[in-house]
Amino acid sequence: MKLKDVLLITNNDKGTEYKYLSSMEDYMAILFRAFEDSETKLSHAVQELCQTKENNQCAEVYLAANKTFRARFCRDEWELRDFLAGNHGMTAGEVSFDKERCTKECLEVLTAYNMDHEGHPLIGALHYEEMEYHFRQGEVLHNLNGSDYSVLMVLNQNDLFLMALKSGQFLIAEGTRAYARYPKEGIYPEDSVIRGIEWDRGIYLGNDLSEISIDSIQKEYAAGHEAGWDENSMDEEQEC
Repeated sequence: MKLKDVLLITNNDKGTEYKYLSSMEDYMAILFRAFEDSETKLSHAVQELCQTKENNQCAEVYLAANKTFRARFCRDEWELRDFLAGNHGMTAGEVSFDKERCTKECLEVLTAYNMDHEGHPLIGALHYEEMEYHFRQGEVLHNLNGSDYSVLMVLNQNDLFLMALKSGQFLIAEGTRAYARYPKEGIYPEDSVIRGIEWDRGIYLGNDLSEISIDSIQKEYAAGHEAGWDENSMDEEQEC
């Protein structure tokens, strides 16, 4: 199951609020029961849900005055983590997480993205396997900490000049490597394999490209690559 196929659900049942993760199939089963006498209401509910892929709203379903729920498609890792931690804006109050209501495949997504049901990182549950990969200018890379970066320049085989898509910040990622990450235990589906990058050291250069000397960066890293740096002597700062 893909991350963006996961539905974030909050439910208010007679004053008791809880949240869970659902597949579209399980969500449709709820809608069919709720609107079995009205194809118009069913169609509207599905349309409203699909619109959440493009906006920040939630699809709201009112079954009775004291029985409602909200749903939206998950956009990214940050939204999933916020939802689990309670910082999602889908309800004003604190809600409990109902693991029993979650679709099994959604719980596998949690593991794949290194989260427990509160959004905290898992400890020792995942295996990292380094992959051979040739970085290309213009591609978007996913860091295994959850952020995406555009490759503005490949300085040499393992050093990249990047822009963070979420913040617009520019940085140099030194000692960049590609990994496949997957659960250590049990049989896992292909969707549980998350591919991304990590680096040894990140040099953050701010958000103003006009203040960054691209020529100096190119010359420095080209010279360092030709000389053959001793990477073990560098002051490393692991990104995770």
